[in-house]
Amino acid sequence: MQPIVVDGVVRNAGGTILGADNKAAIAAMLEAVRRVIVEGRPHAGIELLFTLQEEISLGGARELDLDRVEATIGFVFDQAAPIGEIILGAPHQGAVDLTFHGRAAHAGIAPEDGRSAIAAAARTISELRLGRLDDETTASVGLIGGGTARNVVPERCAVSVDVRSHDAGKLAALVQEVVDAAAFAANAAGCTLDVHVLETAPGYRFATDIPAIRMAHAALERAGYPPRLALTGGGADANAFNQRGRQCVNLANGMADIHSPAEHIAVADLEGMVEVTLALVDVAREGS
Repeated sequence: MQPIVVDGVVRNAGGTILGADNKAAIAAMLEAVRRVIVEGRPHAGIELLFTLQEEISLGGARELDLDRVEATIGFVFDQAAPIGEIILGAPHQGAVDLTFHGRAAHAGIAPEDGRSAIAAAARTISELRLGRLDDETTASVGLIGGGTARNVVPERCAVSVDVRSHDAGKLAALVQEVVDAAAFAANAAGCTLDVHVLETAPGYRFATDIPAIRMAHAALERAGYPPRLALTGGGADANAFNQRGRQCVNLANGMADIHSPAEHIAVADLEGMVEVTLALVDVAREGS
């Protein structure tokens, strides 16, 4: 990675992702705490948590020993939107991993002896409802791989489907829809099917008057950012902490085009999130 600042915006000159998601949050948190220490600012206690595997499984937040954490309210800065956005809820998320098993055969000499796992996978994908299904629910085929050579009927193909919904019932129905489509396609192609369903992130929804939301609202106003309540289609460590009984609110931090080579963040937003963090410290102290 080669971060550069052009016209007040941090980008990666190396042609890959910048990593603002979520090094931007780490930078803002560390700078805010540095200022608390250097300036001798009073506070009610500050705990910083830096977790592993947020992108792939929320593994760090799921496995963290919460007996070592005193705080009952926390904040993460992990929403790609202008500063001021307060996340009231995130979807339940799941992965449906499908593995089709067929029969290999020479594609030119004896194709009729083969059973194409790729054909079964393709039929499945063609039957799935993908994209934004409604205002609460999305589905995407994110990974597909199979076959051994161009001239061999493929005996194996794996497909990974991402499914999300703010409604747990809708998510369960969508998972079953994916599995049913795969089972039908596998049977039609003479293949067998392995299915693995995994919860990748638990969903949550806050009331607007809980302490953490009130604190976020007050801190953003104090830092000069009009608060805006919103829902997200993404996941963050907040999902895991809320499931485990710690009230944790996700706040937007200004990063943009995340998960792409165009990812960037303005220096002004990095500085702004330092002010938001300091305001959260002050609001917490005043309310303690």
